[in-house]
Amino acid sequence: MTPVFVNARFLTQPLSGVQRYALEICQALDGLAAQRSVGPIIALYPARQKVVDPGWQNIELRRVQGGRGHFWEQTALWQASRTGRLISLCNSGPLRHDNQIVALHDANIYAIPGAFSHSYRIFHSWMRPRLARRARRLITVSAFSAQELARYCGLSATDFRVIPNSADHLSGTAPDLARLYRFNLKPDHYLLAVGNQSPNKNIARLVAAHAQCPDAPVLAIAGGGANGLTHADIKGDDRIRNLGRIPDNDLVALYKGAKGFVWPSLYEGFGIPPLEAMALGTPVLSSSSSAMPDVLGDAAMYFDPSDTNDILRCLRAFQNLDPIKLDQIKASGCAQARRYSWMDSANTLLDIVEEMPIPASAARAQKMISFRSSSEH
Repeated sequence: MTPVFVNARFLTQPLSGVQRYALEICQALDGLAAQRSVGPIIALYPARQKVVDPGWQNIELRRVQGGRGHFWEQTALWQASRTGRLISLCNSGPLRHDNQIVALHDANIYAIPGAFSHSYRIFHSWMRPRLARRARRLITVSAFSAQELARYCGLSATDFRVIPNSADHLSGTAPDLARLYRFNLKPDHYLLAVGNQSPNKNIARLVAAHAQCPDAPVLAIAGGGANGLTHADIKGDDRIRNLGRIPDNDLVALYKGAKGFVWPSLYEGFGIPPLEAMALGTPVLSSSSSAMPDVLGDAAMYFDPSDTNDILRCLRAFQNLDPIKLDQIKASGCAQARRYSWMDSANTLLDIVEEMPIPASAARAQKMISFRSSSEH
């Protein structure tokens, strides 16, 4: 059968939301490969870069020589995958491939260009519209992202199939709340926020609102870099815990032990962290911007992320919730998180793979094999 190739360059990259999507989709594909007759699934990655073997049973992990990064993707990956269908799940892929599924997660480089380096913004602003027009099929993570990408790339929202993220990679986990004490935190006595140094994550405005709410518990902030904070933002505020980058096991404990999870982001194509918090039964206070109402539905308490006073209003309202209402929010959050499944998303992806034509080169090869077989008999 014609192979299905996966652009596995994401295995060489730090794990963020985009890489999480690719990894979890592939984990689910690995479980489905024996049930769905789509052909062998082969994940290709740059031979010059080290990866941690994800332990897939039904997806072959194959090294491909030929450089690294975007150069490898545009040359060696294209050459190695041109006889099959290619799945690229992380905002990039070889422009020359004519039978490719491409996942574009959001329009951040257009909507919030200041969050990216100049070189990154220039390259991706040039590449993504061309890749979108060249792709055989386009997927994205939310209806909001489909609308935004269509607007910036000169396409229609109907050109995109929505294959969402999930948080069910946390299902069955048993968080070790003893981990909280290394951060000087007590269960149910702190609020949690997650965000990197991008100004888009809006952590500094959350800190400003929290400073005006003396009844609010400690605010613990997890994420890479400095979370967009300066020393002046937190100087003298002993109710802020700036935790930095946190391993997954610790993050799960932080989610579970938090009294509430606050997500002040200004712009998101999906936003996995608040869904992860909901999956673990933690109430969510969320930005009302971009994709968040679509993703979280009626299960979150919302605020305007551009308005410090409205963030403050939401923090105070959360502090004043009675126990019955708090339990209702927790139950609604758990139910909302269960609406999303990596297995469902992987099944939808395989449906799209099955719709795609067999590449002409592969079809010719199959005819030659059939001809030789019949000649021998």
